[in-house]
Amino acid sequence: MEQEISALQHAMARLEDPTTLIPPVAKYYAASRIYSAVERCFAHWENIPEISNAELYFDYLGALEDVEDRRGFLLATQNYLARLKNAHTHFIDFTLLQNSGFGFWARPLPVSASKHAWTVCGSTRTDIKAGDIIEQVNNLPANEFFAGYTKLVSASKPEAAARNLLLFNSFLLPNQLNITLHDGQSLQITRAGHKHPLSLLKAVELDTSGKHPHLIIRSFSKPEFEEQALSFLSQLDDHSPLILDLRGNGGGNTPRKLMQKLCLEPILVCRESTPQVIGLEKAEQGVAAWQNGELSAHHNQPNAETTPMRLLTKDETFPASATPFWGELIILIDVGSGSATEDLLIPLKHSGRATIVGEASAGSTGQPYFEASLPKTQLTISAKRADFPDGTRFEGVGIQPDYPVMPTPEDIRHGNDPALMLAQQLLRQMVSS
Repeated sequence: MEQEISALQHAMARLEDPTTLIPPVAKYYAASRIYSAVERCFAHWENIPEISNAELYFDYLGALEDVEDRRGFLLATQNYLARLKNAHTHFIDFTLLQNSGFGFWARPLPVSASKHAWTVCGSTRTDIKAGDIIEQVNNLPANEFFAGYTKLVSASKPEAAARNLLLFNSFLLPNQLNITLHDGQSLQITRAGHKHPLSLLKAVELDTSGKHPHLIIRSFSKPEFEEQALSFLSQLDDHSPLILDLRGNGGGNTPRKLMQKLCLEPILVCRESTPQVIGLEKAEQGVAAWQNGELSAHHNQPNAETTPMRLLTKDETFPASATPFWGELIILIDVGSGSATEDLLIPLKHSGRATIVGEASAGSTGQPYFEASLPKTQLTISAKRADFPDGTRFEGVGIQPDYPVMPTPEDIRHGNDPALMLAQQLLRQMVSS
């Protein structure tokens, strides 16, 4: 006898076609699963104690009311999740990622002469070049236009949201932009047919052309990237001074072997915790509210007070390599350095093993919970909170550099790298002393 297809299976099968409108029942079914995942798994309410998930969800449902297509559902969902201020908590619709880039990326720089402008940091286009300054977009000041979309980017820091908008989240923007550059030139650009500005870069490179080796690791998304970095490291004298460049490395798999190679003493693990959702504890909270006469439709306690956390690690260590890399170590980072990259940075910073140059890191790491609420989508909710080994806050703060350095638009335009130049200068001083 042929198995009967349920109404849910039938609805999901229809939505495999990305052009199909989302019926209300499927829309609210997906939204309820997303709300439930946040309620059960989200590990960072301490950063937003004033926010109630119930109120966020109510706003989310209101935003969904007139939504019928995938783009509308994506924008409403990201508006909900981005308010949780966590880089590992977001929603992706893979059908909207195709041809999503404009061929350049830009961000506001605090050292820029104009507080309204965004500076182009990378480009594969001929009409927009690195170092160009965007003054207006669609007849609005650039910062005003982009702010409407930056608020939809999941990030643990505002600086990271602004950096990642055009780099990884340009699918949020309209298909066409009218841009005015600092020299008055007006351009009408579309997203079709342009390579991503990072597509031409290798994941791992070793540059030995300078006085001191410069090891660049742009991703830990594949295990072979860590292996390649270790292979490059093995080619160097293990007492050689080294510049380790982790700028723009958004993470992937925690590079534990590289961590062990670079650390010179037992490695103190960051303090980790996760939501502990136990039915009886939730029942007891409800009993208390009922007994106090607070149980009503108007009573929404802050989530930070109603989500108990279970400590996973505290004061734990694991050994460094028996044959470590002993050389003086300077690490370059920026707000694009996040997740597994910060797992590597935390012990190097906490132990004083490395001198860190650049910009504060992204301030977000942890294990996400994965779910597909609709066909061809992916929901991730950060289910693990990490703090520095001494318990001080890491989420939304990140790794602070010993020497803060930011490029100017002029640096980018002329190909100058002030952070790398400072690192080379510091190594010369360390070696000579």
